[in-house]
Amino acid sequence: MACGIFTVVVYFVLLHHIELIFVDNGNPYENGPLPVGELTLTETEDKSPLHTKLYFPLPKNEFPVIFFVGGFDGVVLAEFYEITLRKIASHGFYVFGVDYKFPAVSDVPQLPDLKPFYDELNFIHQYMPNKTLGTPLWNKMSLLCHSSGCDITLRMIRENSTRYTSTVFLEPFSFDVQTPVTDTIPAMMYGTEYCEEGLATCCVKGKDYARFYDIWKCPRIKVEVASFGHCDILDPIPRQVCKTTHFCKISNETNVDNYRQFVQGAISSFLITELQGRPDAISYIADQTKVPLKLLIDTADLHC
Repeated sequence: MACGIFTVVVYFVLLHHIELIFVDNGNPYENGPLPVGELTLTETEDKSPLHTKLYFPLPKNEFPVIFFVGGFDGVVLAEFYEITLRKIASHGFYVFGVDYKFPAVSDVPQLPDLKPFYDELNFIHQYMPNKTLGTPLWNKMSLLCHSSGCDITLRMIRENSTRYTSTVFLEPFSFDVQTPVTDTIPAMMYGTEYCEEGLATCCVKGKDYARFYDIWKCPRIKVEVASFGHCDILDPIPRQVCKTTHFCKISNETNVDNYRQFVQGAISSFLITELQGRPDAISYIADQTKVPLKLLIDTADLHC
């Protein structure tokens, strides 16, 4: 009799725990169903090793974690990607955007030290309890990066892949792509048509998303979207700076809002599958009939 009661108690505890983990069952290309809050963690007030911006769902559920590093080796501030990161958070993720230098400065070493990023991960793990109604799930964590910020996350995976459930590389660049990644971690590699065009090629052939895909093991997915460029993911003001300086080739103004909406949906579709456990969500990027923008490349190697 006691054994039976124990079994029932364990069942209801597990059932309650499962119900707490939020799963977005909607279309990832739409805005997520959850309201989003934000926190800023600073070196001075919070003793945070790196300046960090957190976008998080407001409800009292459990949510997977995304650790984001921006372009130019993490010097492009996470705040410059706020529109996209907020929308991703609305699908049920705690999105931590870390700034390697805040405010952005020019004296950045060619190969940033990984220790501050590890220190920040450890810090936010200890800092977050009771700071929000929801709970970040540290055993369901993905890395997310843009441009040469992906060199940082790639090296983090090479050093210790067991800490991360999955990873997304947005228009990545790295010199560390000569040897295969030996560990198995689900990955999405994302590129744009204009990234390797223009006076300043903001992606370099042989060191870009296609090369990342080549050195990766299954499961992996590779996507290239037509008619957009490297800075189109940025919020309006930093994107305008990129346009004015002709730093990277980008699209015209007419469709950039739809593009940001697409990017957040593509990322969310992958991570809803990998982190929230909804298997069909990845079809929104793997099945071109469900993709709202034109893709030049859509290659999936998911059935390992």
